[in-house]
Amino acid sequence: MNVLIGVCGIGKGHCTRQYEIAKELINRGHNVRILTYNEGVSFFNSTGIKTYSVYVPFIIYKGERINWYDCIKRNLFKFIPGIIKDKQIFKEIVKENFIPDICISDYEPVVARISYRLKIPLINIDQHSKFIYMKEKSINGYSCIEERKRLNLFFPKSDYKYVVSFYNVSKELLPKNVEIIYPIIRNDLKMISNTEKKDKTILVYFSKYIDISINQKMDEIIKIFNQFPKYKFIIFSTEYFEKGYERCKNVIIKKNNRANFVNELKKACCVISTAGHTLISEALYCEIPTFAIPLPTFDQNYCGKFLNENKIGYSSDKITTENLNEFITNIELYKKNIQNCTNLVKKMDSLKYLVEKIENYKSIYEGD
Repeated sequence: MNVLIGVCGIGKGHCTRQYEIAKELINRGHNVRILTYNEGVSFFNSTGIKTYSVYVPFIIYKGERINWYDCIKRNLFKFIPGIIKDKQIFKEIVKENFIPDICISDYEPVVARISYRLKIPLINIDQHSKFIYMKEKSINGYSCIEERKRLNLFFPKSDYKYVVSFYNVSKELLPKNVEIIYPIIRNDLKMISNTEKKDKTILVYFSKYIDISINQKMDEIIKIFNQFPKYKFIIFSTEYFEKGYERCKNVIIKKNNRANFVNELKKACCVISTAGHTLISEALYCEIPTFAIPLPTFDQNYCGKFLNENKIGYSSDKITTENLNEFITNIELYKKNIQNCTNLVKKMDSLKYLVEKIENYKSIYEGD
């Protein structure tokens, strides 16, 4: 079976999720190719999977309408060359006789257009689609209307949606072709034993949304960490490692490295990070709490709100000595709540489940 997967290239969460799916499909004898952009290009090129670098315009909304001024400003010199580039990629795929049997999108619209053009089934596997069906419209001034509008623009129709999420969305709100499933957990994390004794190591990682980072300087954060000498803070940041921030008392800066990150996560008692869905999912899988600093998106602010409301972690727009002390004091309470929280999606082997659904979907779609 030929499978064409479109992957959003903003951040690493989309890439790591779809790489697990692509690997499993390839291991089962299927042919897989990737469409992606931005960070996704270098990520997938390093995997050896055939990857095409596509153009996706940056669409900005103001309220319920497209903000044409900002859209034109951001895309003025890229739009026409980008559209031509995407058409050439489509022709290249057809010329190479890689006609997909099924298309998968993780918040990437070019693959959707290909599925519509070739009349091939489209499956959305992402964590954004749930925003279309949730009751909440805004949190902390951040609206999900923009996300809903963008999703409906990029994906006016899809045959099925598997929405990965660590938090539940009521089934009553979901159409029949939408299913909430547990996040895909990478194999390296599955090897971690939750019974292993955790020491006083705190893992720290701050991602960016496009070019936006947390509104707090690293020097200030390190000084706050220094107020807790009984704890070892390990910050994963290639940027600050290369600036010479290797060690500052009880704070260690390391280059971004997945193997090292997982090794430290085995020993960590908690995580401090931006409120990205993927890292929070990984921490919850390991049953350790997260102190989350949301970036300016509805998604991250909802994740932070969920942690606070269910008392399975802590969220604030900045780190202070006072709120970090509150978080650390309640680590054991958060851990207990994680184990008992009924609002969390039940653990399952989502990777196996999804790949089997993908394998069987073509016959189901054709009515065999």
